[in-house]
Amino acid sequence: MDFKRVQFLKKQMESKIGREPQTLYEEDAFRMDALTLAYMGDVCWSFFIRRSLIYTGIYSVQILHSLAADMVSARVQCRVLLRIRDLLSERELKICRRGRNTHSTVPKSATVEEYRESTAFEALLGYLYLSGQADRLHFLMNCSLKFLAEEFSDER
Repeated sequence: MDFKRVQFLKKQMESKIGREPQTLYEEDAFRMDALTLAYMGDVCWSFFIRRSLIYTGIYSVQILHSLAADMVSARVQCRVLLRIRDLLSERELKICRRGRNTHSTVPKSATVEEYRESTAFEALLGYLYLSGQADRLHFLMNCSLKFLAEEFSDER
């Protein structure tokens, strides 16, 4: 991105910081770029997982970080999406397809398939959050956490 464009965007951001966030209509969120949705979904999932771990009574930051890092990994998010897929509406599945088909750099910690599926999962969460579907977002994240808890207990 060229320097002038970056400067313009920074000025726009500075003029809007501190204002009440603009409410998005569901259709506006649906049309957003899949990576933008995934960016927001990553925040939602990370926050949800970290909060859930603290509610377990674990207060050691090292242990919390280790558990959270495992639970927000692309590998785990891929498995979660595969488990909740049957719960998704057609519109939600479209968001997932867009997220999966987005091209980005894949980290070494995941396969291409895992990373694409995790991007799809994050795009779904970002879409639900930005479109104001908080109840649906929490329902799917709670289902996802239950699946993870089952998986972790099966591994013992």
